[in-house]
Amino acid sequence: MNNQWGRSGNGPAASSGIGGILFASVVCLALGAAGGYGAFRLMDDAIPRSEIDARDTRIADLARELDARAAQVEESTQKAQALTEESGKLKRQVEALRKDANASDSDVATIAAERTKLAQEVVPALENEIELLGQRVADAEAQRKKAEEAVKDRERRLSLQTDKIAGLEKTCTQQAAARGAEAETLKAETASLREELDKVRKAEEALRTKNLPALGDEIKRKDAEIAALGERTRALTGQVEALEAASCMALPKEPNDNGRKAVPEKEATGEAARDAVIPTLNPRNGARVAEAMRETPGLDALTSVQRDQLERSLAAGECVTSALGGVFRRIPVLALRNLMRDLDSDC
Repeated sequence: MNNQWGRSGNGPAASSGIGGILFASVVCLALGAAGGYGAFRLMDDAIPRSEIDARDTRIADLARELDARAAQVEESTQKAQALTEESGKLKRQVEALRKDANASDSDVATIAAERTKLAQEVVPALENEIELLGQRVADAEAQRKKAEEAVKDRERRLSLQTDKIAGLEKTCTQQAAARGAEAETLKAETASLREELDKVRKAEEALRTKNLPALGDEIKRKDAEIAALGERTRALTGQVEALEAASCMALPKEPNDNGRKAVPEKEATGEAARDAVIPTLNPRNGARVAEAMRETPGLDALTSVQRDQLERSLAAGECVTSALGGVFRRIPVLALRNLMRDLDSDC
């Protein structure tokens, strides 16, 4: 039923319904903000602290704004209820005035003026305020959606970071396993080298304690042999000199059948004696002699002329002791031993 201003008599009740809807929307928004706040708190370990504090501050501001809007909605609802009650009272008064046939036109005009004022001033103001509250609720809803999108974006980033961390952990595990295997290999090689070093040390100790005394005895024996050979060489040298002195006696010269000079008998006798005393030389392989000299220690002190002389003497088959005595004032024992061994010489 429409009243005299063209409005339905159920208008205040409708306003009360709008206020309830707005109040429910505000409550839902508050719950959404609380849920977003909880989600942000759960992600506290993944989001930087400064960003969390900024968002907490923003959420607190939104919560205060929501509380203010809820208070305004509550106040508007109370005002709407008061206006509804007042409208009801006025309606009842109008009905009473209509029923009262004796009511004066002035009272009706006063009531009409009050209702007109109510319809022109109070109701539009309330409608504007309700519209403003609806806009603020829409803004708050947009902020909530934006916050939810930010949370989802942060969750996606967190998922990517988690996958990256898992990949890095896997890589580190593989590298650690590889390094462990390498360490085991190095440990085994170290143990093998230590065993080999122990063997070398034992061999060195055996050489020092067993072989060196034997070598010393061998050197002494060779020195004795060299001394004996020296005495024999000197004796043979004396005999040769005596034979040469005896062969110097001149014999009469007679031509032979071939027109050649006759060889003195004594000289021939001396040469025969010399051939009898000096054994026939057995030439050696020149390459073998050169190789033996390269590998023999103790020959570095010789000049090139002395080395050539020694090499020629050895290649001609001369005794090693005699060949070394021709270039050394004192024969080196180590060189003598090596050359005798490499050239299979007995002297």
